[in-house]
Amino acid sequence: MTIVTSALELYESRTPTSRRLFDEARALIPGGVSRATLAFEPYPFYAAAASGATITDVDGNDYLDLVNNYTSLPHGHGHAATTRAAVEQLSVSSAIGTAHALEADYARELRQRIPAAQRLHFTTTGSEAVAFAVRLARAATGRTRVLKFEGGFHGSHNELYQDIAVLPELSPGAAQPARPASAGLEPTGTITAVYNDLDSVRAAFAQWGQEIAVVVVEPFLGNGALIAAESDFLDVVFECAAAAGALVLFDEIQSLRADYSGAQGRWGYRPDLVALGKIMGGGHALAAFGGRADLFGALEGASPAVLQTGTFTATPMALAAGRAAMAELDRSAYSVLERRTERLREGIRATFAAAGVPVHVNGLGSMFNISITEEEVRSYRAYRAADATLFSALRLEMLVRGVLVMPRGTGCLSTAVTENDVDRVLVALEEGLAAVAGKR
Repeated sequence: MTIVTSALELYESRTPTSRRLFDEARALIPGGVSRATLAFEPYPFYAAAASGATITDVDGNDYLDLVNNYTSLPHGHGHAATTRAAVEQLSVSSAIGTAHALEADYARELRQRIPAAQRLHFTTTGSEAVAFAVRLARAATGRTRVLKFEGGFHGSHNELYQDIAVLPELSPGAAQPARPASAGLEPTGTITAVYNDLDSVRAAFAQWGQEIAVVVVEPFLGNGALIAAESDFLDVVFECAAAAGALVLFDEIQSLRADYSGAQGRWGYRPDLVALGKIMGGGHALAAFGGRADLFGALEGASPAVLQTGTFTATPMALAAGRAAMAELDRSAYSVLERRTERLREGIRATFAAAGVPVHVNGLGSMFNISITEEEVRSYRAYRAADATLFSALRLEMLVRGVLVMPRGTGCLSTAVTENDVDRVLVALEEGLAAVAGKR
């Protein structure tokens, strides 16, 4: 009889079909999957089904899903109203290829939620939403440079796939031409500054202010420990942009989880442009960019100054699913999610403290992030200095106990997660910490 002595061995013993499928896939698909964020060591498990807050893999193991397709599922899997709406439209056409009344209906509802979205256009992905918003900003200002922040992920577009998933290079108070985060990118005029660093913003505008078309900023770093933007930092972003004649674009693709009206509604900011996505599609491919009405004149007319189109943009099925999902994510639902997630965040802090392991837990609304570090994580530099090796071991311990979180330490709750599920997460965390205690 084989004796399982580690979480790795237990994971491998429980997931032989996933391993076989992954090995077969790698012969066809470089890396085994076409979406790099889904891969992790030693191999990802393969899902067979999902319902509510539970994913079942091909070997019959169940996992409490705190990833929710990387924050895009507000109600978990198989949400009844979302599914009904999607199926109803699918019975007509999967992609009808003509104008549809649902587009204006949903746009009207989103405008009611999002203060900055006086006008909006739908896109298929968040990457497209940010890219088209940047294009609109360039058309409005006649400038080309983009200012972004170290660690900020804004999709795969050339100008913004810069300075992500790389070690911090900037000194406090500095800004510099951006570093590409992938081979094969064209040279860009993008500038990178330090998140939550006022002097860095001022330095960027002092050197390139008359060339900057738009500042792209997340209210919190969705891929960087959920570090929240501090009010004095955002104040300086808006002040410097206004003085230089640049625009401000809020990337709210993930931060729609922060509040009913996104982070801008919660904090009272009114950006010139906003990108929306993730939960607004209810699990389907749908995103949007919106902003000041005067800026969107560039998209009007028979020969618009900015042309936007796409074969699968705003399909009725995606519009119907997203609209149904957001209709059940009202102010009351946000309040319940935030209370439940705050209980989890506090429980994580208490569990780490009892185990004698330092931790910093960030999060807003229905999201949380675990960074194993003694330092307060309010900068990308602090996030990258956390103990990623120990967290990877802890994540695997939680996985074999049936709890799924992202490899970078982030998780989120759907409305399908119960108070009992929160208790289950904390038990898995306590046991996982005990198991990895000797690895510190």
